[in-house]
Amino acid sequence: MLIPMGRTGAFLLTMTLLFVSLMPFACDPSSTLDENMEFDTSGRALVDFAATDVAYGNSTTPASQFTQPDGSVVDYMFARQVIELSFTFQNAGTRLDPANAVATMEVWHPIGFVVATWTANLSLSGGQSSIETVDWTPEAAHSHLSDDGTLSGGYILRGSVDAGVLDSNDANDVYDENIIVAIYHDRVENALCGDTDGDGNYDCPNALSANVPMWIGAGYEVGNDNAVKDEGQFQMVSPTSNSAEGSKHLQIAKDTGVYISNRHDRMRWAWLTSSQSCDDPGHGLGYGELDGVLSPVYNVNICKIQIKGFDFVSIQARVQAWGTMGNGDEVRLEADTNIEQRYLNLSEANIGATTGMWTPVIWNMTDVFPNQNYAFSFLFDSDNSGATQGIHVDDLMLFGIERVDNYTIDLDCNDPLGGVYTVIPADPSPPSLQCTITNNGYRTITPNLYSIVSNSSWMSQFPIRIDSTEPLDHDNFVTIMPIEPGNTSEFWINLSIPAGSNVETVSWSLWVNDSVNGMNKGSRVLDVTVDSSFSANFRQKTFSNPALTLPPSSTGNVTMTLQNTGNEPASWSFGAYFDDSLWSLSDLEWFDSTGAPITQISANKGETVEVIAQLTAPVQATPGTVEITLLTNAVPPASAQSTWKIYVDVPIVTDLTMSAISNEITVPSNGQAQQIEIGFVNNGNSDENYNLSILADFRLQASLSSVETGVMDAFGGDTVTYVLLPMPYGLPPDVYLIDVKATSQTDPSYSVVQQIRLNVPPTYDVVVEDLDMSGQTFSAGETCRSGQWEVQNIGNMDDQFSIETGGSDLISVELRNPNGQILSPSQTPIISPGASYNVTFCYAFLEGTSGSQTLTLTATSMNFDGSDSTPSDSGSAVFDVGTQGWVNILGPNTQTIEKVNPPTILTFEIHNRHPTMTQLIRVDLDANEMTAYGFNPRINEIDREFQLGPDQRRTVQIEIDPSELAMSNLDEASKLLNFTLEIDADLDTVEYVQSITFVRISLIDEEASSGIAWGSIAAISASIVVILGLIAVLFQVVMGTRDIEDEVSDLADYQNSLEEKYRSISPAPEIASAPTIAPAPVMAPAAATLTSPTPSEGPPLPASGLPEGWTMEQWEHYGQQWLDQQGL
Repeated sequence: MLIPMGRTGAFLLTMTLLFVSLMPFACDPSSTLDENMEFDTSGRALVDFAATDVAYGNSTTPASQFTQPDGSVVDYMFARQVIELSFTFQNAGTRLDPANAVATMEVWHPIGFVVATWTANLSLSGGQSSIETVDWTPEAAHSHLSDDGTLSGGYILRGSVDAGVLDSNDANDVYDENIIVAIYHDRVENALCGDTDGDGNYDCPNALSANVPMWIGAGYEVGNDNAVKDEGQFQMVSPTSNSAEGSKHLQIAKDTGVYISNRHDRMRWAWLTSSQSCDDPGHGLGYGELDGVLSPVYNVNICKIQIKGFDFVSIQARVQAWGTMGNGDEVRLEADTNIEQRYLNLSEANIGATTGMWTPVIWNMTDVFPNQNYAFSFLFDSDNSGATQGIHVDDLMLFGIERVDNYTIDLDCNDPLGGVYTVIPADPSPPSLQCTITNNGYRTITPNLYSIVSNSSWMSQFPIRIDSTEPLDHDNFVTIMPIEPGNTSEFWINLSIPAGSNVETVSWSLWVNDSVNGMNKGSRVLDVTVDSSFSANFRQKTFSNPALTLPPSSTGNVTMTLQNTGNEPASWSFGAYFDDSLWSLSDLEWFDSTGAPITQISANKGETVEVIAQLTAPVQATPGTVEITLLTNAVPPASAQSTWKIYVDVPIVTDLTMSAISNEITVPSNGQAQQIEIGFVNNGNSDENYNLSILADFRLQASLSSVETGVMDAFGGDTVTYVLLPMPYGLPPDVYLIDVKATSQTDPSYSVVQQIRLNVPPTYDVVVEDLDMSGQTFSAGETCRSGQWEVQNIGNMDDQFSIETGGSDLISVELRNPNGQILSPSQTPIISPGASYNVTFCYAFLEGTSGSQTLTLTATSMNFDGSDSTPSDSGSAVFDVGTQGWVNILGPNTQTIEKVNPPTILTFEIHNRHPTMTQLIRVDLDANEMTAYGFNPRINEIDREFQLGPDQRRTVQIEIDPSELAMSNLDEASKLLNFTLEIDADLDTVEYVQSITFVRISLIDEEASSGIAWGSIAAISASIVVILGLIAVLFQVVMGTRDIEDEVSDLADYQNSLEEKYRSISPAPEIASAPTIAPAPVMAPAAATLTSPTPSEGPPLPASGLPEGWTMEQWEHYGQQWLDQQGL
């Protein structure tokens, strides 16, 4: 309806509208605007909502303030305390009518998740503001106090506003404010203690309340925290202006005194309870532990406050203190698990020393007991030395970062294409992501990985594979191994493109979810576009490696599947590549699944067909693995190729021909070695070496000339070896089988055996040993010596042998049987094969024999069958007779003895001329005719036997002590006599003749000699007869001794003379020389008177008769001495 209007009305309407438009510029801004905020109004925005401020606390519960080391002040609140949060929002636009917006108020945990959220609907005109208030109770502290006393940490209070499309400025829509949340603040205003000074008043004057954290004192026996002796010395001074916080604090002595010595006191942080339970009564420190030691002291249940180390990522305690302690005394902060304690010593904390000089002390308890509960106390210890007023403590604050169950992660993936992938069906290089998950939370997490694509038909082919720290699960849903706080876990996720996929774009999504509540913690979404293409997947139907095992010339089939993985139909041809030049396409044929030969085959999109590749190994295929690349090519106009490698194993073919030059031989067992040639031909397909072994009767002693054939070339390489037969003597006549075995070194299970028949006929043969007489010397003219000569039957039949001797005519030989009788006839008894018979012979050398003399003994078979010459063999023995030149004697010239005393000593030098051998020298003496004249040369005892080294010399001494009678009875004025020095050495026999001239002496003067009476002549004659008799007896003893020595000598060993043979019998002492006969007076001849022999005056003879080598005259003089020596 139109209302007519005049000019005046129109003017008034225009002015009214203009005034309304100018009103905002004429009015002051709203007092609710932050006067520090600036808004861009240059564009004259009609609607511009902004979050302008966030505040916390109110007059009832104001924010606490903490002074930083630099003097600045920060606000903070406490966990489990109701906090009022105020969020300010404003419409800074110019629009006069209200505009609507939604305000969001959030509390964010620093690790990135929302703790609490509220919303409010706003309706504000331009320039208006609104303050929205909510209450929030932090369930976990988040604060950190550094070692230098800087407080940090806290939650994020976030206010945000959303006015939709009307809001022309989004830059001011969010406002953040930090809020530090501490654990607890105990101002040390409440304590329970006793009458420490004995004035009848409790020294902790405060009203006690249950369920309120306080400090409870006790004195303990030193070294026993379970024995309380009193209430302790801690006391609370109140009121005082010297407290760090509030009006009270704790100290260990009166303001005007000093602390007591020998104390062990504790002020435990605890609370009083009227029940047996120590559950959290609402103070916010959680459950505690009933103190069974303190409770009986005060007759009330006392709960120790328990700090839960495992609930905190970090935790710090701060107290304030001042004062000093005497030497050896301490006030400490104590953390006690009941089993183990840790301390912070305030006495060493560099605190203020004067009254009221409070110094903050920070104890970082993060690593004190990180996985245990522990109580907190002030601990006072003193010894009996000097004391002071002590340390004062006040104002305990706990800051920390509490563990929370919620968490966030950082999901980082290596995505170089920016989430957009272009692929083809069955893409050989499909999309693959390498990702890491970092646990930003405070507890160990076990996330789930889940991935899908938007085309559900793909998922039925299981195209997604996840490889992670979980080794057993690799599908599209995997729960990975736990990740510790702050740690990172790596995984890979791969997407396979199904064969025949349509041309399209799909979404590929990855989610990381919490394994407990299923909440999503991170995700990635990628676009995958499939292009049109020709492609194929060509592979073995049943995979095996090797695909075939083909010996030379053999044939085998490999079944292949061909899938047209492209999204277009196509035909396909086939071929192959070989990595061995011996193989070629002529060795390969193709067949379809029905067995019909083909050259190509058709397949629709996504279709799979089977083809057969038939392979034949070349005739001279060598061992090893042949790589064959089977391929299929799309027939034009299509263009694509797919390959598949197979491996064909050509095994080692072991094939050996083995043949002996003769499979049967006849060889006698005569000790003459034989050899049999065996040839080998390698018919296998590889160079081969065979180990050789022989199996035969051990008596053959058969062996091979080599233990292996050596490497023989493949396809016809050859070699030979020999069977070695020593044909030992005495091998029984028989047919022996010899097996020679060749075993492949490459394949020990393969072996070839060649058998040879060996015929051993009856064999007659004999061997006579050669006697080794070296190193011995023999003397001519000695009596017969005995020896044995071994005759051995080395044939393989029982045999008897005739014996005859030969050799030097200067050797006399007699053959004797084992009984010492003459061997007649000269033949052996029957000797078994391999056995022997010792022929005894007695030999002697004729007088005058010297030099090398040879004796032979010949044995001739008597049972020979006459098939060949009669078997016979001779042995020889070479004797070195007489002097050989290895020993030399050097003696004095002819000596003259003219008087009796002193005895004459003759020195002889004996020289061992052998350059290398040491010889045993035995010295003997033959007095010859000296004995007949009464002279008896003697050898010094130490010179009778000794050893001489190579080219060494030694002297021996011969003593001659003639008697006056012998010297006076010489038949000539001077008589030339001699004795023989005999040397018997290991390698030689030497004799040395020494001449001595004896000069006759006279017993009376010449003038008196003419007056000798005839009676004296008779007495002298009688004495001479006695002497001659004694000499004859001595001569018989000496000669008898030499005969005994000859009889006991043999070919191998010489014995010493009488000393060696009769070493067990004491030697008979020598008979003293007859006394000198005084000259008889001259008298007329008278008739001789016969006297009777004097009876023997010696001891009775033993039952065995005279000792061997003794005479009766010796027995008469020395027999009793011999009996005493023998104990008879």
